[in-house]
Amino acid sequence: MHPPAIAMTRLLYGTATGLVLGLGFALQAERVSLAEPSLAHGFSILAGLCFASGWLLSRGKGPLARYFSSESDDAMAKRVKEEVEELQRSEDVNAKWAHLEAKVLTSEVIRGEEE
Repeated sequence: MHPPAIAMTRLLYGTATGLVLGLGFALQAERVSLAEPSLAHGFSILAGLCFASGWLLSRGKGPLARYFSSESDDAMAKRVKEEVEELQRSEDVNAKWAHLEAKVLTSEVIRGEEE
């Protein structure tokens, strides 16, 4: 399975290609003209944005790079495993600290009752 960034890059390139083909067919059939502002300009700008976004994402840059991971399955599994181990260590420390605190409070209560 490919990382999400690769899948999104392919989707952006495919969308841009479809927009360019549609615009090309419309120009060939003389349904639109680039001489005056029309919807064709919007499609060409959108196609350019899709190409640029896909190109930036494929290099790990741009606004979409933080939303779509480019790490492999092995790297992601390793990272998640390390995060889980760190969380378990943190929980162990917190549990030991709570146990120590309970001992101290219990001993203070017992000393308070003896006095």
